[in-house]
Amino acid sequence: MPDWADTFRVLAREAGSTSGKYRTGRVEIARGPMLAATEPGVRKISAMVATQLLKTTLIENIVGYHAHLDPCPMLIVQPKDAAAEQFSKERVGPFIKATPVLKKLIGQTKSRDAGDTIDYKAFPGGFLGIVGAGSPDNLARRPVRIVLCDEVDKYLPLKEGDPLAIVEERQATFESNSLNVAVCSPTVTGESKIEVRYLASDQRRASVECPECGHRQFPDFFSHVHWEKGDGEDTHRPETALVYCEQCERGWTEGQRLRALATIRWHQTRPFVCCNQRQDPQQAYADAVKKGLRDPIGLIWDWWESPRHAVYRARCGDCGDWAVSNEHAGFQAGKLFSPWANDAPSKQAAKWLAATDEDGKQTFYNTQLAKTYRKNVGKDMDPDSLTARREIWAAQVPDGVAVITIGIDVQDYRVELEVVGWGRDEESWSIDYEIFDGEFDDPRLQARLDEYLQKKFHRADGRPFAIHAACIDTGGHHTNAVYEFAKARLGRFIWGVKGESARTGQRNPVWPTKRPTSRSKKTYRPIIVGVNAAKDTIRNYLGKDKPGPGYMHFNVERDAIYFAQLTAERIVIKMVGGQKFRIWELPGGRANEALDCRVYAYAALHGLIHRGFKLNREAERVGAVVEGQTVLPTADNTTAALNTEPAGPTITAAPTERPKKRSLGAMLARGG
Repeated sequence: MPDWADTFRVLAREAGSTSGKYRTGRVEIARGPMLAATEPGVRKISAMVATQLLKTTLIENIVGYHAHLDPCPMLIVQPKDAAAEQFSKERVGPFIKATPVLKKLIGQTKSRDAGDTIDYKAFPGGFLGIVGAGSPDNLARRPVRIVLCDEVDKYLPLKEGDPLAIVEERQATFESNSLNVAVCSPTVTGESKIEVRYLASDQRRASVECPECGHRQFPDFFSHVHWEKGDGEDTHRPETALVYCEQCERGWTEGQRLRALATIRWHQTRPFVCCNQRQDPQQAYADAVKKGLRDPIGLIWDWWESPRHAVYRARCGDCGDWAVSNEHAGFQAGKLFSPWANDAPSKQAAKWLAATDEDGKQTFYNTQLAKTYRKNVGKDMDPDSLTARREIWAAQVPDGVAVITIGIDVQDYRVELEVVGWGRDEESWSIDYEIFDGEFDDPRLQARLDEYLQKKFHRADGRPFAIHAACIDTGGHHTNAVYEFAKARLGRFIWGVKGESARTGQRNPVWPTKRPTSRSKKTYRPIIVGVNAAKDTIRNYLGKDKPGPGYMHFNVERDAIYFAQLTAERIVIKMVGGQKFRIWELPGGRANEALDCRVYAYAALHGLIHRGFKLNREAERVGAVVEGQTVLPTADNTTAALNTEPAGPTITAAPTERPKKRSLGAMLARGG
């Protein structure tokens, strides 16, 4: 497609600041998205990019290419009818008029009945419709092969549903060669439609080559743009802002930055799971660069190129397969990739320094960085800060662990679990995190999971620790299979659980305090877990920065994907019937399996406590001591770690179910 545009397109004087022969290299960042339109396997394109960078050009060139060389029914969707009319008059009309090959095909007569109106343009073999997203009739009237959705974050919901989903249904009859394109600058984190689309894509990001040392980096404003400060501590000199290479640490002149833009390459960066391992291409690249490995690009990606496509495909580090599908190609790019003088790093630095309030910062994030802005709805947890505090332990089980529980999250085609060790006052250690591929209905998967649940972990002194309780999610698409699995293992405290439906923000206990009715395998029902309360506690514990009550320790094996999932949800304030309440919300396109696993592991601990288990007493019994802590006796002969932070409330609930022959205490003594 860039070849078509470079050969046939002419820029209309009335449609922009430049005119004459079109040249893709003028805005090189646009080449990747345009090539994706003809890339084998691509059926969706999502471009989350800065303002005045490539969005409109991408739409126009897709229209021109197909009208000329591959005619078919096409539809451009704008937020409103008025915007559709304006786009047709100010962009599409001049584009057709200025490009000779299109002028010959479209608009041969002034008659409105000849197939050339503001909202409908016919050509041999197809047509172009231009409509607003506010009417379901506009979106569902005719089948089309190519849909081009502009400014999607401005689409309003319809009674019939999401306009993006409605218009996608128009492509149902074009199974093998349809193309669905959405472009927009992003808005608010968790609310932006283009962000949801991008996160569901293969998440392509662009790299450039340092003109000084040849190192490839992914330009980021906050990481790579630096400027001088004036004499005062609060004075800045944004006019000195330059892009700096992260490898050789040299600043680029504006001429060097523009030359670097000619070296743009797009990379699939979406994290993936392959060979039972979570892999993050961009993080793997950063690690390879730090280690000084030869050809770090070649270790992570394969360059895939032809006249119709060009992209670095993400490769599994073990088997070497291309592990990320390209069916949905997503692109994200900010103004650092712009060649225009008004977008130079010095101009961007000045805009950032001028953004002193929430509105100003959001505008900068959205229009300059092409990133969503997270509004101040509650304290956010930085996953990078958690990654930085990972630890190396002398053994599988650190010395502070008193008991081990597991949280199990069941997905459609895999099972994820976290092994958590608990110490005094709910200080915790993430001992292991495993993923079992397959459907839960498969007996082979259940056998592997059951074998793992009988595994023992060892402390440095050789002491074995069994898994004393586990909670397994029953709320997915394998409910009956999970029920049967948990029912058969009730005696081992493998509990099937389901998260409460607390949409009004109600905080119920993590483990239900009401004495349950007599349960048998015939009358089995899942335990309803207070997930809101559990998430409140976990987020509070994540915020602790010193070992002690509630502090969460993480093994060095936990990766960036784990921490992103652990911190994926956020607290938002909702209002219903004039009443405000707080709920945990997962932004669209995010994954939270690690958080769910931790919630279930925490619930399993409270399931033990509900049966009379004393965590601090067990810590004393097994000699669980954290280096640097002094253990003092408490009134009930349990123990507590001396710490400057107050411990949480002590739970002393007595058993509420009839004791079984195999007592919890005896089980702990034998397993631990």
